[in-house]
Amino acid sequence: MAACIGTVAGLVAGLVLAASEPVVVATDAPFPAYTYLDADGTITGFERDLMDEICLRAALDCRWSLANFDQLIPGVMSGDYDVVLGGIAVTPERRELVDFTRTYHTTDPDEWYIGRPGAPTPAAALTAVQSGTMQEAHLRAMGYRHLVFSTEPEVLAALLAGQVDLALGPFETRADIQDFIAANGFDYLYSEPIPDEGVAMAVCKGNSQLLATLNTALDGIRDDGTLASLENRWFE
Repeated sequence: MAACIGTVAGLVAGLVLAASEPVVVATDAPFPAYTYLDADGTITGFERDLMDEICLRAALDCRWSLANFDQLIPGVMSGDYDVVLGGIAVTPERRELVDFTRTYHTTDPDEWYIGRPGAPTPAAALTAVQSGTMQEAHLRAMGYRHLVFSTEPEVLAALLAGQVDLALGPFETRADIQDFIAANGFDYLYSEPIPDEGVAMAVCKGNSQLLATLNTALDGIRDDGTLASLENRWFE
């Protein structure tokens, strides 16, 4: 697709979804079960299956790209990507930057800090967090001391090395994080509510034609039971 044209997208709607132009879909893959890399290095997971179904139903030529989480929203704003996904929670702050599809998955508002037993509380601790996440925004809003890292593996490595007291992220439902905790003497120590509006895909603000195409496909996927089937496969 062409570079993001924001609020003028509607003026060239016939061009935005031209069949000859690929739709670039970007995600941050190490986030099971939403998206992750399988043994062959292929992006897989709930949102891979969901987006593939959308691309099939909407006859979109979708091309996948990997990026760090903090590059997703800036990338779709700048036109580097057409659609971004990967467990992206909808928040009022993000709505100011991009347009979201209708939500297709819900999250638990309670987010957990992990660390070694006896670690100080979040208000007194130094916490590692991934850049661009709503967990980072929460730490800033609370005025808590924190270190920001580009990727989740870097967050966990900082905790393991003792650079920080705690790590904050979407950890509580993740088997891979549970394995990390069990192997290294950590635990789920503290939780705080970080509410959101659900999980959705994002497009450049004003790209109404692409947004409508995604939402139409999502509605069909929800109405015929495909969405429930995908959720059962990946989250049950």
